Amino acid sequence: MSVQTPKQQVDERFGTRSDLVSAILPLIGGDDQTRSKLMGTTNKKLLRLHEVAQDVQRRFGGKGGLIDAMAKLQFDGRAPNPGWREAMERKSIKRLWDMHRQLGG
Repeated sequence: MSVQTPKQQVDERFGTRSDLVSAILPLIGGDDQTRSKLMGTTNKKLLRLHEVAQDVQRRFGGKGGLIDAMAKLQFDGRAPNPGWREAMERKSIKRLWDMHRQLGG
């Protein structure tokens, strides 16, 4: 039994790379510019991004819920510093996920 390549995984699970990108966009809240960026990304990274975005959606209800969970961990229930939430909104879901794990979440 051989391990599938990322391209084979994309083809099997989504049909085409474009379909995979279309599945990712609603999870991360992307637009046409985001779509263009994602189309230039490797299949392996796209598969990982889809996995992380699905996990964030399932556990936190989306990017906003993940940011709220991070604020609770980082600020122990106190209000976040001014501008903190806006700074977090600019980060990618993947980066936020990594930060959340580092905070012990």
